[in-house]
Amino acid sequence: MHTTWMRLWGMVAVVLLLAPLMAVGQPRPREARQDSSADRSRGEVQVINDWRDEINLSMRSDNQERLGEWSLRPGENVVLQERGERIRVRPNYQITVGDGGDWVDVGQIGQFRNGTWYVNVRDVWAATHQDRPAGRDARPGEAQPRDPSPRGEESPLDQILKKIK
Repeated sequence: MHTTWMRLWGMVAVVLLLAPLMAVGQPRPREARQDSSADRSRGEVQVINDWRDEINLSMRSDNQERLGEWSLRPGENVVLQERGERIRVRPNYQITVGDGGDWVDVGQIGQFRNGTWYVNVRDVWAATHQDRPAGRDARPGEAQPRDPSPRGEESPLDQILKKIK
């Protein structure tokens, strides 16, 4: 009788020890994430001012909330911060340069690498001021369109025109 009780209590002990482990090991349905694709490309913004002048840069969220305004010196390369905290943006957040331009999505003009959006001021300017012909902007910091022919050489058409004269 003693061995029967020992077996019975042994089985009860095993069941009591294994029951919690079995409950923990059961698959649980995952909670739905709100929008994993939108959060995947969210990151800090690093802006490179490749103008010759100081520029004013503004950014707003997808619901038109102003994230901040920054002034960048020529050649400056900064990660945007507001109140000492680096801001994190999504591709549908909008950015503009200066006062008169339109807004453009960060995802259209920036490159997302290693959790950071890399944005050049010239790309923002080009996207927000499309009503101006390329290279013909009167903005003081804008580089003048360069001559495509190498210095000292003339195009074949120029050479022909010289012979005709």
